[in-house]
Formats: sequence, C-alpha cells, structure tokens
Amino acid sequence: MSPNNQTLDITTLETWLWEAACKIRGPVDAPKFKDYILPLVFLKRLSDVFDDEVARLGEEFSSRATAERLVEDDHDPVRFYLPPAARWSHLAKLTTGLGEALTDAVRAVSRENPKLAGVIDAVDFNATQAGQRMVGDDRLRELVQYGSAQ
Repeated sequence: MSPNNQTLDITTLETWLWEAACKIRGPVDAPKFKDYILPLVFLKRLSDVFDDEVARLGEEFSSRATAERLVEDDHDPVRFYLPPAARWSHLAKLTTGLGEALTDAVRAVSRENPKLAGVIDAVDFNATQAGQRMVGDDRLRELVQYGSAQ
C-alpha cells in the first residue's frame, strides 16, 4: 500500500480508506463500501508482497525472469501465488472491462490460494441492480488508480 515498503500508519490508512470511499460514493450505499474497497486493498497488498517475493527470488537466482519462470512452474516459493491477470500491475493498465477483470482476478486468486476463498472473492465488481452496474468501470478505475498511487 505504501511506496518503498514504508510502514503504513493508521492515520494514512484511514485517509486512504476515506478517499477510496469517496471514489464510489453515490452508486453504492455507505454500508457496501467495504465490500468493494477491502477486496481491492487486500488484492493490492497481495500483489505487492508477491512482487517483493519474486524480486527477492530474482536476486537469489540472479535474474527476475528466472524467478518468474520458477514461480509460474512451482508456486511454493511464494506465500500466495497470483496469476498474471490478477496482479495489480496488470489491472492498473486496464482501461475497459475493469469490473469483469477485477472479479476474475479475485476469483483466480481464491482458486490458486484456497485459504483465501470467501475472503477475497466475496464481491462481484460487475454486479447490477435494477439493470444498472452498481459501480461502473470509471469509478473502479479511479479506485485502482488511487490504490496505485499509494
């Protein structure tokens, strides 16, 4: 969540969560904010940790590419495996279909890491109510971009 692996203090976290809630205010009732924001916070954190672990392995094997191939073939060297399409670096680049991509991402993480089933994959980012998307791709993109900046 924080750049350069700095410690995230409670005030910074509260500010981040408040700003994230503001990004989806309107289309989502306040009690539902957590349903959208917390899985994204968790996915971002998992992605950061995954990247750090692959980088550490890259130093160990003198090549990030070698480390990435190793992790793709054997997920044991990392605490939680994230498929390429579920990594924050991939999701942050998307400009369309973000609701579907986020839903697919959290479900893929859950499939690869059964301990996370029911924790990270509890929301459908493409959910509709009365025929309308509850949170459109534009607001989801704002959340992802905001998370990328933190």
